Formats: sequence, structure tokens, C-alpha cells
Amino acid sequence: MPEACMFDILDLPEDDLRRVLPKASMRSLAKLVTAYPRAVGRTFISVLGQCTSSITVEFLRDEMNSMRIPSYPEIRQAELELMKIIREEHLHPSVSR
Repeated sequence: MPEACMFDILDLPEDDLRRVLPKASMRSLAKLVTAYPRAVGRTFISVLGQCTSSITVEFLRDEMNSMRIPSYPEIRQAELELMKIIREEHLHPSVSR
């Protein structure tokens, strides 16, 4: 089975993202938002704003502002962290082929 990419994760319904994102590390989320600012940034920040405190969203922004641009292996690791949580939640993103 092929591995999911970030855009497969973004295809999850918003309710599923609300279950997954708060369980991920802020550092991983910050790496993904930094790596994909237009595609992921708006969506993740919006979803986190709905299901977490404003302090959490502000912490994410601080993490993003203080980090360097993540490398490809760091981005893949952050995606894998999200995929692990998705599997633990028994959710299934459509996987690009």
C-alpha cells in the first residue's frame, strides 16, 4: 500500500482533522505549516482554532517563527507522525496512486 502524502491527509473531513491535529506535536505541525504554508497553513490553523485554545494556536505560530525551513526528511517524519495518529484513530485518508 502506498504511503499517504500531505495532500491525502488534507482530504480528510474537517471533523477527522479536529480529532487528529490536537494529538500531534506542535513541532511537527509547525514543520508542516512551514513547509506547505498555503496548502496546510490556513487549514491547520483554522482547525486548531476550533478545537484548541488560542494559546495553542499562538504557540504554533511561535514555533513556526523560530524554526528554520524543515528538510525533506523532517517533513516526511512529521507526515508520518500524522499518519500514525490517523491509523490509531481508525481513519483512512484516500492515498494517491
